[in-house]
Amino acid sequence: MYRIIPIGIALFIIILLLLIFFLLRNFNSPEGQSKLLINAIDNNDTQKLSSVLSTKNNTVGKDEAAAYINYIKKEIGMKSFQQDVYDEIEQLNNHSSSVNGYIKEKNGDNILKIIKNGTRYLFFDNMNFTAPTKEAIIKPGMTATYEYKADDQKKQVKAEKNHTTSLGRFIPGNYELNATKETANGTFTGHINFDFAESNKETVDVKEHFNEAYVTVKLEGDRHVDRDSVKVKINGKTYDYQKGKAYGPYPDTQNINVSATGQAKKKTFDTNETTLKTDNIKEDTEAMLHFDDKEIDDYVAKKEKEENSLKNKVTQFFSKYTSAINLAQSNDDFNLVADFLKEDSSQYKDVKQDIEQDGFTWMQPPVVTEIIRQGHRYDITAEGFKANGEYGELNYQLEDDGTSANDLVLVHAEEQ
Repeated sequence: MYRIIPIGIALFIIILLLLIFFLLRNFNSPEGQSKLLINAIDNNDTQKLSSVLSTKNNTVGKDEAAAYINYIKKEIGMKSFQQDVYDEIEQLNNHSSSVNGYIKEKNGDNILKIIKNGTRYLFFDNMNFTAPTKEAIIKPGMTATYEYKADDQKKQVKAEKNHTTSLGRFIPGNYELNATKETANGTFTGHINFDFAESNKETVDVKEHFNEAYVTVKLEGDRHVDRDSVKVKINGKTYDYQKGKAYGPYPDTQNINVSATGQAKKKTFDTNETTLKTDNIKEDTEAMLHFDDKEIDDYVAKKEKEENSLKNKVTQFFSKYTSAINLAQSNDDFNLVADFLKEDSSQYKDVKQDIEQDGFTWMQPPVVTEIIRQGHRYDITAEGFKANGEYGELNYQLEDDGTSANDLVLVHAEEQ
């Protein structure tokens, strides 16, 4: 009787130890640890998955965990993922020298890292599960400050125009984050998204989706306007005009004011200002601007008439000037051409130096193509031979100050 009692106690202890072992095994063996991960994903338990995947260096929030769950189910499939995890756990258990294992996507990217890290309760290998991360990068067409929320944390990132900028590191998933974008053109609302299924080796490209509108400017009444002189003004900022160019983007929640200026015969003319209302703003919106063609035509006709009356005078000046400068060069005597040059001007000094240093080349009279008079000043466009012997466009500036014996004097000359 007394012998039975110790035997019973011993059996009870053995059974109790076995029960404890099996209980510990269910939760602490590598297989048990992997079941925690798999069940969390299968049951959409973001809180549990966050706990399993978080490390000291990378805390995985609920939003990231949700994106990770959806990504695995869509890109790999739950059954395939579960089998891959069990196979990798078995591989690590059977090879004492192996400490790391990876679960991969179809494209070969790692989606889960399994690390054998010590033991639990002396009997079981301890397994850590981590999700690899990649940088979400953006390259905006204009400098912008992005504000967005990731796992309830508000983040702000400034990105310079045409420079690649990181918005942070994320575990695999297909993300869509509400965001605002602040630029010199205004503040935009919308979202950004990035999908690891379309990622690069170390990064994933961010795509923008904001309430953006672009403006294309169409001109009327610009027949005599120099296209190279046209400037477009949008919401107070001035840009060079380019036919068909889409300016922007601008927020489609605000009115857009558009106008333009352009020159005809060196005089600046303004178009009307048009306001694009928010009700009519689309992703691509055309702004029609009108120059006063009658005003411009009248001015051009007046200037052309003036040019015709001045052309003979200017042509005669250049004929006399070229003869004088060639003669001065031949005789090494600057005084022979001095009366044709405005005293103390840069042209006066340059010609004098060239003649004194015998550095002047033989000159032929240029062919005058356009004359713009502004008070006593004449802006001349001509064609002729340049100093290098090539034939091309020449620009001159003359003055009529009434003090020269030749009436006109040369102030400046420039080769194009």
